Amino acid sequence: MQAKATTTTYQNGTIQQETFFCDVAADTGAQERDVINVYPDVLNQTIKSFGGAITEAVGNTLAQMPAPAQAQILRDVFGANGLRYTQVRTSIDSCDFSLAPYEAASESGAPLDLSHDDAAIVPFIHAAQAVCLEPIGVMLTPWSPPAYLKDNHARSHGGRLKPECYAEWADYICRYVLAYQARGLSVTRLSVQNEPNATQLWDSCLFTGAEEQRFLRDFLKPALLKHGLEHVAVYIWDHNKERLFDRVREVLDDSTRSIIDGAAFHWYSGDHFEALALVRRFYPNLELMFSEGCIEFSRYCSESQLQNARLYAHDMIGNFNAGMNTFFDWNIALDSEGGPNHAQNFCEAPILCDTEQGTFEKRLSYYYIGHFSRFIEPGARHIASTVCSAEIRAAAFRNPDGRVVAVLLNSTSAPQRLYLRLLGSVVEVSLPGDSIATVELAW
Repeated sequence: MQAKATTTTYQNGTIQQETFFCDVAADTGAQERDVINVYPDVLNQTIKSFGGAITEAVGNTLAQMPAPAQAQILRDVFGANGLRYTQVRTSIDSCDFSLAPYEAASESGAPLDLSHDDAAIVPFIHAAQAVCLEPIGVMLTPWSPPAYLKDNHARSHGGRLKPECYAEWADYICRYVLAYQARGLSVTRLSVQNEPNATQLWDSCLFTGAEEQRFLRDFLKPALLKHGLEHVAVYIWDHNKERLFDRVREVLDDSTRSIIDGAAFHWYSGDHFEALALVRRFYPNLELMFSEGCIEFSRYCSESQLQNARLYAHDMIGNFNAGMNTFFDWNIALDSEGGPNHAQNFCEAPILCDTEQGTFEKRLSYYYIGHFSRFIEPGARHIASTVCSAEIRAAAFRNPDGRVVAVLLNSTSAPQRLYLRLLGSVVEVSLPGDSIATVELAW
């Protein structure tokens, strides 16, 4: 067995990465303390892909950067030596990370005007495809129907889709998907509604479980079939984890089981890893997708890079251990303020750009995400593991080629000497304080 570890540390404001080989010894049974058990033969869910969002805010930010910097950012996210993302999420019409609210049609029967997408979103998905290892799959998500279809006559402040407009909204969504396909993009995923339980200052729309079920079953799915879009996978909920299990139980029954591909979730209400585990237990065929998460500057300090990066690793490890298949981060790159955002809802991105100077910074969160996305291949299986301490978090995977990958998070400032125990061997790993590590094991 060969074991190689890649570590990222953050000390005195400096990010350092190191790769080294680890000592491997036979498991004699003597090592009992500081052990992490890994079981490559205990297979759990399949890991499908990693991705991030390209919103109008992302496109606007990239457009202000010099061409070489713009190209490098896309390589750093989608390239073989970057995060190796293969998926993009973006909004149907505007979201909070748009320059202003907009909609492709503002009255019944009007043709769709995708000028916003054509200016700031579609070109950058194509540019990402030019450096991506695989064909990029696009996920489309509506934040709100057009105002004329809602009972509050506004894109923002929640409101509801008028019942008599269900069919028209379903057709609108399908026409949007077709418009993206006509632009040479592969729309592979669609969620019913972003954050259907939230009344926001920005684009939002409320859906109860019964309303989401009815719209999906009686209007959206028939519209997808009518337009030849039955290949597009459909996801419900797309909101925080604390109500994920509740919403799945409300929406998924015998009438919808065959038309729901997965459940999407966010992280803004806390860990709730048990909610994912419940869905995985009772609905084992559903794809569990983390579809959005970011560091909100209204809640977290922009200077606390270590705390913010740890939040990513803590959540990713917990989600993977609870059954997650797919990971989408939110905006791949924003300006130095954490925008633009028409609702002033500024957030961090893994890459922040100084559009005046034409420079960019890869934040610590970028490197923490990379400890997963750069090493876990599509088609990998999550495998069982146990840890020795609450201060150490771990998740393990078996790639399609048989290599085992273990991601370890040390949330303390003290160095930790750990021992990975698997397949009759013990691998000694020296984990620096305030660090994350990915250990690759091959035979």
